[in-house]
Amino acid sequence: MGLSASQARFLQLTARRSNVEYQAQQINFERLQWSDKLEAASQKYNDATSNRTLSFAFNNGSEVQNVDVTYNNYKNFMNQQMEGLTTAQQKMYLVSSTGNKMVVANQEDMETMITQSNGEFTSDDFMIVPDLDDVDAFQEAIRNGIYYFATLEESPETGKNVFNTQDWSTIGGGAISDELNVNDDAEAEAEYEQMQTKVQNIDKKLEMQLNKLETERSAIQTEIDSISKVIEDNIEKSFKIFS
Repeated sequence: MGLSASQARFLQLTARRSNVEYQAQQINFERLQWSDKLEAASQKYNDATSNRTLSFAFNNGSEVQNVDVTYNNYKNFMNQQMEGLTTAQQKMYLVSSTGNKMVVANQEDMETMITQSNGEFTSDDFMIVPDLDDVDAFQEAIRNGIYYFATLEESPETGKNVFNTQDWSTIGGGAISDELNVNDDAEAEAEYEQMQTKVQNIDKKLEMQLNKLETERSAIQTEIDSISKVIEDNIEKSFKIFS
């Protein structure tokens, strides 16, 4: 093979090697993306199997049923435990940890509670928090002591009504429990296993493609080394002619 032909072949091989290396990089990047997706699915599965739910043991008169501790259930169930007790002091209230204000979701709830209190409260006693319907956020706020449940009791020192706040874990001698939520575990496990199988199958195919490219690159490199030797020999012979 002449010098010019060898150089042309060398350039072709170099271009092919670059293309093969680029394809290998793309495959490695794709494998990394699928690995990230599997990691995200694993985190989602772990979150689903470790999430906890605050629930309230509600006695409806004939049986005890557990209801999730949500803002609406606090309004609709927790105070029904006090059915038959008519004064504002005998109800349970949601209060803030700072300012000792009653926490409500909107203006309407505030006005309802003011009316029901028979003059016990004014708007200055309330704090409106619009996102109380977010169950997860609401329960975390209860767990972390951002909001407390409280009863309104007369202070023996001043004779005025003050809030007696209680930690959620002590209300009603354990009426509120914090337990693992297993309702979504089966679905989360099936979803994770499906993603795991998918990623494993895709990764196996990508690995086979990568091995094929590596074999091709090795063959190209061997030929490049051979052509380089031919070019070196041709150059060396040319210098000898003119020496």
